[in-house]
Amino acid sequence: MENKEFSFEEAMKELENIVAALEKGEVSLEDSLKLYEKGVGLVREANKLLSDAKERIIAISGVQTND
Repeated sequence: MENKEFSFEEAMKELENIVAALEKGEVSLEDSLKLYEKGVGLVREANKLLSDAKERIIAISGVQTND
């Protein structure tokens, strides 16, 4: 994935675009693999953003979770 940082919303929008392109089936195998790889990177980034948000909420509220 590029070194560009995405907001959660930007990552989700880009993932939606990737899924739509892949579902159309009009992308070559090589381009499909590149899109898939980009999508995996976006999922990782989105998960990190969610994890960071969770940590901030815990820090602000002082409430621990069991997961």
